[in-house]
Amino acid sequence: MNPELDQQPGRNRWPHPGDNPLVRARKVAQMYRARLRALNPTACDDADATAQQFGETWVIPRVVTAEDDDLLDPADAADFLCTSTANIRRLRLAGRLNGHDTGAGWKYRVGDLRNLQNGRPRDRNRQAEDTHANT
Repeated sequence: MNPELDQQPGRNRWPHPGDNPLVRARKVAQMYRARLRALNPTACDDADATAQQFGETWVIPRVVTAEDDDLLDPADAADFLCTSTANIRRLRLAGRLNGHDTGAGWKYRVGDLRNLQNGRPRDRNRQAEDTHANT
């Protein structure tokens, strides 16, 4: 992220400071897609079909249902929060996101991801359980 760009007069700060340039670009592309869908659903369907032909399905929204206690791997957690797996790791290491070391890799509770997404603080009881389980 270029701090000089964020300091330009009349330019709003990006609302998600942890996003890297790739995540920012994806969010902008998804915004354009949503606006295209609203204005011309047929053109949006054509663009989606082209994206799928090239294996670029990330821009096409998919409905996923998950319960708060479901566990997601880092890639799915990153998709859930529209961020990178590196940022998921940083959030865990900074103590802002609870993680569960399963022995086969880290997993993240959907409820914890939702709380983080909504700006709610970590559940201190769950934090104590995680700390105790990882010692």
